[in-house]
Amino acid sequence: MLKQATTRLFSLALGLLLLASTAWAALPDDKLIDDGSRKLEAGDAKGAIDDFQHAAEKAPRDPRAHYLRAVALQKLNDPAGAEEAFKKALALDPKLAEVRNELGALYTERKRFPEAVTELKHALADKPDLPEAWYNLGQALLASQKQCGDAVAAFKHVTQLSPGEADGFINLSVAQRKCGKLPDAKASASQAVKVAPKIPQARVNLGLVLQDLGDLDGAQASFTVATQLKPDYATAWWSLGLVELKRKKADAAVQALTRARELSPTPARIADLGVAYRDKGEFAKAEALFREALAKEPRYLPARWHLAQTLAATGRCADLGGELAALPAAEGKSEAAVKLKENCRTAKK
Repeated sequence: MLKQATTRLFSLALGLLLLASTAWAALPDDKLIDDGSRKLEAGDAKGAIDDFQHAAEKAPRDPRAHYLRAVALQKLNDPAGAEEAFKKALALDPKLAEVRNELGALYTERKRFPEAVTELKHALADKPDLPEAWYNLGQALLASQKQCGDAVAAFKHVTQLSPGEADGFINLSVAQRKCGKLPDAKASASQAVKVAPKIPQARVNLGLVLQDLGDLDGAQASFTVATQLKPDYATAWWSLGLVELKRKKADAAVQALTRARELSPTPARIADLGVAYRDKGEFAKAEALFREALAKEPRYLPARWHLAQTLAATGRCADLGGELAALPAAEGKSEAAVKLKENCRTAKK
């Protein structure tokens, strides 16, 4: 979710000084708010919570203490406590759109999408020019997978409010891509690159759209630029390796996926490197990588399926049966699995 940046959190807290009385004045909890804010900024969330709790006791009508306490609770991975604190701040002032945005983002993170949409629309009714709320609304609508058009419209508002920021166009492109609007997604992704040509995420996003459109050469070029802009960007190397597989460039795929594995050895990246070696005919290396991926995550089914395919290709039918038995019943007894067994028996004969 798009949260308020750290500096904006404290600016917002200061802005919350204006209470129902509409008078700017020093409040008895100012020092505690300042002390807690410094602790929160320094990473001492527990110490900050104590200060904010005391602040709420000193000035029970000040929403700042509840809001900042919610932020600290989120840092301590206490979403239920954060939700309660956000609601206390809003009970004191329902017009705090930024706080309502944070609550909506929290609901989205907890997959409570209808509640998220309600809160975020309320926030935007009070403050239509809040880009974070439009972003979070788009995320909530997109996650529900039922309101594609509204999600895209929400992300368009982000780009209209912040036309000079690439993130808005990247997020819009992602939404358009997920909603099957590939030409629109390409236009938005290209605009992100135009706005910020040196941001590697924009290049990766454009590459993914081009790949979906079938322009594998264009995708390969875009991913390559991303790796040049940020040589330690694992996602860029992974994306480059996958498109090289689709281009039937096994050696290039191995090189890119090896780098991705070095930077971030997730089961998916390890298994994809195994696929690249299998495409080269190096079955022993491929098998070792599939087993490495499964050692990290035994439930990562693509690695087990790739391993089964490799065993079948080398005629190891007894071992193949064990791997298929380890798959969920629906997959282990699927038509593809049955054919794999039959082909293995044929290869053995």
